[in-house]
Amino acid sequence: MRMGLPAAVLAALLLAGCGDTPVAEAPVTPAAITADAVGQYCGMNLADHPGPKGQVHVRGRSRPVWLSSVRDTFAFLMLPEEPKSIRAAFVSDMGRATAPDAAAPDAWVEARQAWYVTGSTAPAAMTGAELYPFAEEAAARAFASAHGGQVRRFADITPAEILEADGDDTAGPAPDAGAAGPARQTAEGHHAH
Repeated sequence: MRMGLPAAVLAALLLAGCGDTPVAEAPVTPAAITADAVGQYCGMNLADHPGPKGQVHVRGRSRPVWLSSVRDTFAFLMLPEEPKSIRAAFVSDMGRATAPDAAAPDAWVEARQAWYVTGSTAPAAMTGAELYPFAEEAAARAFASAHGGQVRRFADITPAEILEADGDDTAGPAPDAGAAGPARQTAEGHHAH
């Protein structure tokens, strides 16, 4: 008898009905920066803050976590005390910016897919050097030709460059949130300014 296939289909349907099969989440789309978007670490209004920015979508939260720099975005993703149930992370696509300090509020690229220019001479919004993200490799290389620096991928940027650098460009960009930086938090998880 050839009843194996219908029985397998019935079993799969029964399991799906019991909640044993994970439900696929809808893809996350980046949010445009609004007047009430405030940086997680610095408390600055992103609409008034120059340079590239980031947003992280955490499972269970209806609004993204806003980050006032790409460096802070990396720190949020790397710090062990921050949430790890990340649905998506986006950074400004500087290939659509009018200048290094003028990121478009609705131009985003998925952080793990972006091309980054590190160590450039382009001005940083806060202290130290910024990571400049691009959706296209050619745009990143053109930026590096104009402003110096290296073109790298997300996986090539280490926690030491983001979390341990303290204004020394040889070790990587300095923390965006001032001299204290995101790696130096108080026991309560707040920044020590």
